[in-house]
Amino acid sequence: ELEITNTQYGALQSSVSAVNTVLPILGGLFIDAFGTNSGSLIATSLIMVGNLIISLSTHMQSFSTMVVGRILYGLGSGSITVVQETILGSWFKGKGLAITIAIQITTSRIASFLSMGTAIPIANRFGFYGAAFWANFVVCALSFGINLVYIGSMRRIHRNTPQHLLDRLRTKHKFNPRLVLFLFGVYWMIIVESFTLGGGWNSFLHINSELIKLRFGVNDAVAAWSASVSQIMPIFLVPFLGWFFDLYGLRTDMLVFSTSAFTFSMLLLGFSKVNPLVGLVVFSISLALGPLAEITAISLILPSSSLGTGLGIYKSAMNTGSTIVDIVVGVLQDRGSRLLEESAHSYDYVMAFFVAWGALSTIAAGMIFLIDRFKWHSLLRSNASDRKEAYHMAKSKINRPMLYATASNWRDYVAPWNFVPLIVLGCMLVISWILFAMKLA
Repeated sequence: ELEITNTQYGALQSSVSAVNTVLPILGGLFIDAFGTNSGSLIATSLIMVGNLIISLSTHMQSFSTMVVGRILYGLGSGSITVVQETILGSWFKGKGLAITIAIQITTSRIASFLSMGTAIPIANRFGFYGAAFWANFVVCALSFGINLVYIGSMRRIHRNTPQHLLDRLRTKHKFNPRLVLFLFGVYWMIIVESFTLGGGWNSFLHINSELIKLRFGVNDAVAAWSASVSQIMPIFLVPFLGWFFDLYGLRTDMLVFSTSAFTFSMLLLGFSKVNPLVGLVVFSISLALGPLAEITAISLILPSSSLGTGLGIYKSAMNTGSTIVDIVVGVLQDRGSRLLEESAHSYDYVMAFFVAWGALSTIAAGMIFLIDRFKWHSLLRSNASDRKEAYHMAKSKINRPMLYATASNWRDYVAPWNFVPLIVLGCMLVISWILFAMKLA
């Protein structure tokens, strides 16, 4: 309808992840400093307004207007997940953490599954592709209303809470921005994993429907419903995994398995004749295992005072990877054959890239496993009975960043290598924005 190339489509998709390369970090800092109520209100407002502009752009037939709407939507969507996970990570530290985050992830996946499966039928029902975007706007407006109810409820709770308890909570959650300089090596390896595996997940979800259509020769409706299978396993598996992680641990084991499943699914979908549903189910297993393992691991090793910032950096790295991979995939696809009878082969380079990207993420997951095993007393791998002992043994290490950051001589504790992760992340942010700007031009 908009007569755009695959590269431009990649830029359109990456417009959401591009703005969220920086915003989750700023949002996390904002949440740690000012609380979740203000952050959630701003985020849901941006999501609603962004989707309104996207819906209007379908009537205007304007690619640039749609990009503006996607950017506003991205400004809100990245922050709202940080808000949600910060709330859960603060309320459910340790016991019950995994199952509560699992419920949050499952709800998100159900919404994604339904949106992917109903977009084409809604468009066909009304005879206009923009109808699906208007349906999405209605859902976002409903979310904004629910958020207002949540904020009102929290304010009533605060009014009924004794002042001395509120003061204790504020002291516990007091944030110091210098904490970022003293975050742990295992945390930064999880950020690397978020960049690689998270970027691969998001980018593949953007193109899986067209991949199924072209490579396996099915119509749009069948391709859309087949692609939605990639969201099925998280719906059913994540709640069980939440209970499993709380009881048995094994987060690092499941992270290695998640990266391996991603790589194997790309091999099946790109270079085999196996029914695509098999590869999509394997991919969805990876999508179920990885996020829950990563988010709960971060919530275990970071103090509550820096949890919003830590999760913001995690989201930022994921979206930076997604932005870069989206555009690389668009370029690789445009270099493939454009002949109709050979269009299925336009994804050969793309799938080869995804296989290599998955292998890189598997190496990162293996390093996280080893660091946890030998440096963190297997805290991330320990079960419910051993976790208290492992946490007690690692407690001094967990509290060290706050002690260093608040010390009057904090500069004495800063080593040159403390800046390396921040410099690397900054370079990746710059690269993602350069690529995004080049493809919009």
